[in-house]
Amino acid sequence: MQKQSFTIKEHLKKNSAIKKVFDKGIAFKRKLVNVYLLKRERPLGTNRAAFLLRKGLYNKSAVTRNRFRRILREAYRKTKHILPPGYDIILLVKNGTMKTTSTVIEQELRNVFKESIEK
Repeated sequence: MQKQSFTIKEHLKKNSAIKKVFDKGIAFKRKLVNVYLLKRERPLGTNRAAFLLRKGLYNKSAVTRNRFRRILREAYRKTKHILPPGYDIILLVKNGTMKTTSTVIEQELRNVFKESIEK
């Protein structure tokens, strides 16, 4: 069984790296989540991911934003094994309600990762 944790090495933190993924990456737009993927020149042993949410989307409620960030992180953690290592990934929430669950987002991520492998 594969390890399903989300370690510090898997976090995409640098602003320059995030901008690079937005500028040069491939965008997959779905109902709830936009996913941006960029294959690195020198692949490391893991993929790196960033989870972004807009402040204005949730009426500046930090509680709601953090809830969606946790849901995104959990959905990514469960589906990251589908994508081969060496990618920088940005997950951007477009819209969601308090009833949105991680399984719905998980299914969208699964479809995106499978589609990106086929390209």
